[in-house]
This record gives sequence, structure tokens and C-alpha cells, in this order.
Amino acid sequence: MGFMLKIFNRNWHKTTRTRIRRMLRGPLVKAGFWIGDRLIRKLSRQQVVSLANTLARLTYWFDARGRRIARANLRVFYGDRATPRRARIIVRACYRTATLVAMDSVWFAADTLARVQTWTTMETELQKRVTGTRPALVVAAHFGNWEMTLLKGGQLGVPLVAVVKQQWNDLMTDRLNDLRCTLGVRIVFAEGALRHLLRDLRNGCVAGFLIDQHTDPEEGGVWVDFAGLPATVSNGVALLARHTHAPVILIFPYARKNGRYDFFGSEKLVPGPDESNLDFTQRITNGLVRVIRRHPSQWMLMYRRWAEIPPEAPKERYPFYARPVQPSQRHSPSPKPCASDKTELQQRD
Repeated sequence: MGFMLKIFNRNWHKTTRTRIRRMLRGPLVKAGFWIGDRLIRKLSRQQVVSLANTLARLTYWFDARGRRIARANLRVFYGDRATPRRARIIVRACYRTATLVAMDSVWFAADTLARVQTWTTMETELQKRVTGTRPALVVAAHFGNWEMTLLKGGQLGVPLVAVVKQQWNDLMTDRLNDLRCTLGVRIVFAEGALRHLLRDLRNGCVAGFLIDQHTDPEEGGVWVDFAGLPATVSNGVALLARHTHAPVILIFPYARKNGRYDFFGSEKLVPGPDESNLDFTQRITNGLVRVIRRHPSQWMLMYRRWAEIPPEAPKERYPFYARPVQPSQRHSPSPKPCASDKTELQQRD
């Protein structure tokens, strides 16, 4: 009886904490933007970086679940090669990057053009590819400050159309979209976006995507090998590349410790004549994974990337947060092995 009461109390407290967090999230976001508008926008770049480092240390210590998810994700990438000390260094650096990204959603909203010009650089050849290719598909991951990809495209005068998802908070969605549109980028929400993007690409636009996040097969997701484990990503980029003959360019905005963002990227990727859309999606994913492996602290390690386990997959290799796939998704094709699975553990930070 005492054991059952203990379990009940534990579950009740867990549910209560969850409800309290959900009640507070909205007001906290509103308060955060209010403070940011009056304080963060007026800070120097060095002050923003210093404040982000301080807040990151606090967030790291208080966010126990986020740390656990990040360590679990590192084990997927590197297995036993990520020692506890190495994992701690990488996860702390990841929190610094994530905190700076959050603060920059406010800081870059003021004097946007001047600040983007001053605090971002792009490889010359990559800039020529991005500005000189029409139409094109720009693909990014939750790497560095992915939002800066849109601002950089706007600063360079690229006719960019960004595919975005609705955030969990309406105010956050509106504020992020206001920032994204500051330099002329047009926003298209992911649901029902393909029809509009086909027209835009045929008119010579550049479409921007994030494809390292979970996408249900019912919403256009396909199973691919992501760092050695099956996971779903959107198949939309491959479909558009096939129908519009637009090349794919992978772009990575690397977050430096001094607050600067340095962009590097891939050559143009095009689907081969005998390459299926699934195989092309796998090739794009492999390109993202190779870069994430080299710079893990730049990626959003706290994200539940491997959220679902498909049938016949090795359940013991999945992170603790993964759950068996729903029956409606069992029709999805099995992924092929990732060629980059044996890449050595490296750290550039």
C-alpha cells in the first residue's frame, strides 16, 4: 500500500509540474521579449555574447532533462567514444550556442541589415552559388544559428522563400516571422507548401528548408538512416528538386565564440537519373550528418531527433525518449545504411 501511494504521489507531482510549466511558458515568453526589446537590442555584440554565456551556464544546470537528451543523442553519434568529460564539454558548448541563438532573435531585430553585414561572413564560392543559381533549394539543419541563413539570404538580395513551422507559442511565431521577413524573405508555412513552392521555384526563387527534424510519414516524411539509426525527415526537397530541376545547396552558419557567424556549405547536389527520391533524400541527410558529427556542439543536441522506433529496428540503440512507431506509419520504407557512420569523433570548438 505504501509503495502504491509513493508511485501515485510521484506521478501526481510530475503531472503538476508539467501543468505548471505549461501555464508559465506563455507569460515567460512574453516577459522575455519585453525585456529583450528594452535591454538586449541596446547591448553591444560583446555584451550579448557575455550575457548568453552566463545564461547558458544557468540553463545547463537547471535543465536536467535537456542534458539527459543531449547526452543520449551524443551516444547515438559516437557510442563509447564520447567519454563523460568530452560529452560534458560538448553539451555545455551546445547550450552556449542555443542561448545565443535565442538572444539573437531579439538582437538582430534592430539595425538588422547593418548587424548582418557586420557579424556574418560567407565563403566566396558559396556566396556565388547562392546568389547566382535560380531556382535553387537551400537546405539547413538546426546548426549554429539557422535563422541567420534567412537573414543572410535577404542581405545578399536572394529572392528567398522560407518554409517554416508553427511554433508552440503564437507570440514566438509572430516575432520570429517578423525577423525573418525584415530583409525581404517571404514565409510559407509547411502545411500545404509544396504547391506554392512549385510556382515560386518555376519563377526563379530560392526555397529554404530545415530537414533534420522529425516529420511524420503521413505529413510527407520518409525513413532514412540518420547517424546510424532510422529516423524520419521530409521528402519534399527531393520531390521539388526532381520536378523543378533546382539544385540543392547545404548551408551551415557556424557560430563563433566571439559572436560572429561564418557560413560554409556544399556544392550543388542534383538527383541522378536513376536515383530515387528516397535515395536523394538519404544523400542530403548524409551531408548534414557529416557536418554535425564534425561540429556536434553547433547542433541542437537537446532536440528529440530519434523520437520513434520503426518495426524491426534495434530498440536498445535508441535514446531513452524514443517510442515505438504508430501502426499507421509501418508502411514507410526501410532506410539504407549511412556511409558516414564510421566518421571519427572531432571537435572544432
